[in-house]
Amino acid sequence: MKFASKNRWLIVAVAHYATLFIFTQFNYYLAPWGINIIITGMLIAFSSLVLNHIQGSLSLIPIALFLDSASPLPFGASLITLIGLHYIAVIMRYQFRRESAGISLGVSLVSNVAIHLVYSFFAVSYLGTNSLDPVQMGMNLLASSAAIAILNAHYFRVIVEILGLFGINIAQEQRQSR
Repeated sequence: MKFASKNRWLIVAVAHYATLFIFTQFNYYLAPWGINIIITGMLIAFSSLVLNHIQGSLSLIPIALFLDSASPLPFGASLITLIGLHYIAVIMRYQFRRESAGISLGVSLVSNVAIHLVYSFFAVSYLGTNSLDPVQMGMNLLASSAAIAILNAHYFRVIVEILGLFGINIAQEQRQSR
């Protein structure tokens, strides 16, 4: 199990992929109503608050590359956004107890709002759109925030339990020095 402990980022990345797959399916069925749920903020929060900064960034890089491959935005836009938000959360986590459910929900929601804003600015500048529909953006942000508010605590618990199946106890692992 030493391999799993050192490479827990790989387990988390696979769990992130499964979560993205599920929400891609939800988005497919919600597309006729114009709703697109983005839950990437929840993935950033888990990787930033539970894993150390290197393991967290390693778990987000494959996810960002996957998002980049499916996006019409310039390649690397998602990578820069996700890793940038990850390190902002890592810097901020030293100010709070990261085991708190409220902090994880707050980081998830703030990261998700930032992702919506960054993707909107990229869309305006790179896709040639003169303007974006604020009602549509607000509806997507509201739907995404509601999904994150409902699922955040459960997602954290499930991923920690999956890591426990591999013999990794996050609560007992040594934390980085402050």
